[in-house]
Amino acid sequence: MLALKYLLITGSLGMILVAMVILANDLYRELIYRRALSAAPTGTLPPPPELRWRTSLALALLAWGPLLLAFSIVVVPNGTAGVRVSQTSGTQASPAEQSEAQP
Repeated sequence: MLALKYLLITGSLGMILVAMVILANDLYRELIYRRALSAAPTGTLPPPPELRWRTSLALALLAWGPLLLAFSIVVVPNGTAGVRVSQTSGTQASPAEQSEAQP
């Protein structure tokens, strides 16, 4: 389960990273286009690059699903699953231990 948790976290963070890289690449292409536009306004230029913000937004929003699933997985260490703790009386025996003590 722990491997699945780490796999989900890695996948969702990877999706968020890909979304940021897509936006950074599009902004860089826009910067190059504007530099070319200011340097040679009379020459023929390719069409302006489009920002793929919908793709980036979709990836970033879809990344929350696996991230929330990963954070919902809790691995309990060995030996601590059957212990109940009370604020007033401290550690109490589990119901299985109580039934064994009674004849």
